[in-house]
Amino acid sequence: MDAYGNLDSIGEFSGNKRIRLISYLDPDVALGVFPPTPDSSGWSVAGVHRLSAGSPGQTVMRVNALGPGRFSLAWDADTSQYLSWEGASSGQLILEQLSQPQDGDRVDPPEFALDFVELCWFALNDPYHGAVVDVSESGTGEGNPVISFSWNGGANQLWRAQWLDHPAAAERADAGAQQLRQTQQGAG
Repeated sequence: MDAYGNLDSIGEFSGNKRIRLISYLDPDVALGVFPPTPDSSGWSVAGVHRLSAGSPGQTVMRVNALGPGRFSLAWDADTSQYLSWEGASSGQLILEQLSQPQDGDRVDPPEFALDFVELCWFALNDPYHGAVVDVSESGTGEGNPVISFSWNGGANQLWRAQWLDHPAAAERADAGAQQLRQTQQGAG
């Protein structure tokens, strides 16, 4: 882990850590969870969430190791929902439940792997390295779809995982809250 709380080795993707996946495109762009869309069959979907828009809980994931070099990503606000390689008809990644609502059958958590590219930056892969998590069309607008796509090395396919309970992350959050309070007091 680096001094800023970014995970920088595969072994750190474990232990039910609370993380936020930040895009290389913009430090304000994180992978977020959104309500179901008309084409997602009732499943929540993954999309761009601008941290400056508020609702930071929308971007918090829990990471747990599933075996050597593999892990799962559950949404912190509802840990029964896991980021999946399945997509809506539009290709937007969905979050699925381990206990299927149709028949109650339990499925294994979807597996993720990664390849570090530079320092804490990585490609978030499927376990066979056939696809990566990709910000569709490099669009950084709120709600822009996050999809599965083949690796092409674009900035829209690079992520870093910020451990939210790391002391450096807590200090940044405290400093941001203090700055917001000062701004609000000055305006009031």
